[in-house]
Amino acid sequence: MHLYSPKAYARLAALLLAATTLMAHAADAPAPIRIGWVNWSDTEITAKLAQTALEDHLKQPVKMVQADIGIQFQALANGNIDLIPMVWLPNTHKDYWDKYKDRLEDLGVLYEGRIGWAVPDTVPASEVASVEDLNKPEVRAKLDGRILTSEAGNGQYKLSLKAIDAYQLTGYKLVASSETGMLTEMDRGLRRGQWAVINAWNPHWMFSKWKLRYLAEPKGIFGGAEQIHAVARKGFSQQHPQVAYFFAHYTMPLAELQGLMLKARDSGTDRVVADYYAANKPRFDAMFDQAAQTASSTQP
Repeated sequence: MHLYSPKAYARLAALLLAATTLMAHAADAPAPIRIGWVNWSDTEITAKLAQTALEDHLKQPVKMVQADIGIQFQALANGNIDLIPMVWLPNTHKDYWDKYKDRLEDLGVLYEGRIGWAVPDTVPASEVASVEDLNKPEVRAKLDGRILTSEAGNGQYKLSLKAIDAYQLTGYKLVASSETGMLTEMDRGLRRGQWAVINAWNPHWMFSKWKLRYLAEPKGIFGGAEQIHAVARKGFSQQHPQVAYFFAHYTMPLAELQGLMLKARDSGTDRVVADYYAANKPRFDAMFDQAAQTASSTQP
């Protein structure tokens, strides 16, 4: 038989009380919202800003789940995650949306994106405003018959091949390397006063570092503007109305997002997100206002 001193019993009682209190708090704590995200720089910033806002304003725990986009859609439809803030519609993710939409909820548009061919603003719009202008002999000569692109074989590369064929751009070839190689080659040419046309997409920090403009593309090979949506599993809005309301009113100005993407290359995403949220907290708070009023009006 073990005998304990009164002090030992007091310490044991205090530990049991603390453990009971922690268990009670854990029972009261809301389950984490599971946000899926793909390792795209714009998605990482917008998803982590949402996480920061939810944890700060609603005290809502958030679990971030990273995976490829196809896996994210499947997990969302099966209820294994709660929402994903990077669904490109109406074109890029149309196949996934059509396959799973009966088990999903569209919470709203966060920002807009686009893909296509772009030129630096040092290329006069009076001479090159449209893809069709690339057929001008003097324009082809100044571009040396080259269209700079990132990796060969990706979706945008294949669309570029279609565009070359559709617009009958004879004398042109795609010069493939990588995202970094493409932009380095363009920048090197700019320093020498040379023209360039690149395979561009945004959101991307390139639009913050250089003044670029898309070429008009009347045949619609690249699909035009896209909207990036936040999409949740079916029933999410009823279970988490405040979170759903936030995402329905959560928007990011494209220029600011691209600026954050450029800064994150030097100081890291987490630092950029923390600084931006602190500087814009009143704007984020406003995204919850109606949700807070609704919640308070339904309390007994």
